[in-house]
Amino acid sequence: MKTDRYSLGLALGSGAARGLAHIGVLKALDAEEVRIDFIAGTSIGALIGALYAAGITAAEIERVACGVDWRQLVRLVDPIFPTSGLIDGKKVARFISELLPVRTFEELKIPMALVATDVETGEALTIRQGNLLEALRAAVAFPGIFTPVRFGNRFLVDGGLCNPIPADVIRAMGADVVIGVCAIPAMNRSRRETYLPLPSGEIPTAHPLRGRFTPKGVERLLRDLWPFNNAPEDRGERKPPGIFKVCAQSVAIMENQINDLRLENNDIDVLIRPELGTLTLLEFNRAEEAIRAGEEATLHQIEKIRRLVEVD
Repeated sequence: MKTDRYSLGLALGSGAARGLAHIGVLKALDAEEVRIDFIAGTSIGALIGALYAAGITAAEIERVACGVDWRQLVRLVDPIFPTSGLIDGKKVARFISELLPVRTFEELKIPMALVATDVETGEALTIRQGNLLEALRAAVAFPGIFTPVRFGNRFLVDGGLCNPIPADVIRAMGADVVIGVCAIPAMNRSRRETYLPLPSGEIPTAHPLRGRFTPKGVERLLRDLWPFNNAPEDRGERKPPGIFKVCAQSVAIMENQINDLRLENNDIDVLIRPELGTLTLLEFNRAEEAIRAGEEATLHQIEKIRRLVEVD
């Protein structure tokens, strides 16, 4: 069948709060009337992509992202006795279900694939049918924080661990032109490897953790470690990063290395990499900045995108 355009696929990657830039990408494509035929997403990209594929406009997603009081999201914490994660994630799943107007992949208006990671084998798993909510819960299950999600006989976590920008998935879905959106921060590699002497003096005795790993105790712990807790540092000393930041930054370091290798091999026609400056992985409260960065980066590439999708 003759067509006046090539099909266009959008691969939305991971990046935590930086991934809110995906909303700006979608917003710019909407404004320029560029039609998307396929979407693949992992982590935050899976959630934003699913909302868009379900028929929610980028402008509506933007209103939600900018209207949420991110500092109140601790209410979504459903702590459990730590076995494979600190948070069960059921409240987060209910929050997502309230945003999504559909429940299955088959109901989506745009064909979509979600990428998750089998935490036991390390395999990337592409999900394209069935229960969309369970697939989303798996795709965004940040390791160490959220418990793995059982999916058949597998236990799944965040797909960004093995496929930070699922451009190959988009190509396999049949897209002629592939746009990859990378919100993963480039790590600061300017520091040379250094060896520091251990501090002298007595090693302090650890505080007992009795009572900390009851449900209420874990919730208090999470409140203390929540990234939006801006309590002043004692005596001007630097405090060690909280568990959320440690997990996020550790995963970011791994994803950065994997992403560099995959970008060399992936067949991406247009790579959109927003300039996100000092915006960190957990600053969801800076949604407007992230969205604006995604919009600007897309508009810089819009003519190239148009040329690629047009049939000569």
